[in-house]
Amino acid sequence: MWEVGPSPTWPLVVVIIDEAHTYFRDHKGSDPKTKKLAALAAENARLVEDLVKKGRSTGILTILATQKSTGDAIPTFIRDVCPIGLSFAQKTAEAAVAALGEDIREWPDANPINLQDRSYVGVASMNHQSQPGFTRIRTPFVSGRDSAAIAEQTAHLTADPADLLTARLPGLDLTKPGPGDTTRPWRPDPPHHPSRPRPEGGEHP
Repeated sequence: MWEVGPSPTWPLVVVIIDEAHTYFRDHKGSDPKTKKLAALAAENARLVEDLVKKGRSTGILTILATQKSTGDAIPTFIRDVCPIGLSFAQKTAEAAVAALGEDIREWPDANPINLQDRSYVGVASMNHQSQPGFTRIRTPFVSGRDSAAIAEQTAHLTADPADLLTARLPGLDLTKPGPGDTTRPWRPDPPHHPSRPRPEGGEHP
């Protein structure tokens, strides 16, 4: 992957887990429903840990996003193996440390607790792999209209990983739960995008 780059048969897969704390919540209780939710959260954590630890070598980039990346939001055994940390404004030093690690205390100029002013909207602190310490970055404002235009222009460059799997494994059906599988939600057929050619047979998979 990293020597020759991605290809249509071995693509770069970007996994974005937004509001990540939702999927790792620690459920307390002994009733059957709570036990089931706790087991699901534990399985989520196990799978995501594997993705973060092993996915990069095969071209799977995992991005975990949450408002406050404390240990109860993202398990520390996952958070501590993420190679890059990025944080927008934080209200407390503890929240900044949770997002960026203890070293951020030694870099007060880059600490996200200093990004509270409105002039810092879109500014974040991140650790830099090629140099020690932290740096500030500014993300430009992108309107909803611009986002839609970019998505339209680049849609032909993207693909649903589930479609790639079913194309290579014809007998695999990821749209419906398997026997006894009550945790995997049904995935409806995606709408056809006008910029993508329909496969032979008419309907988009």
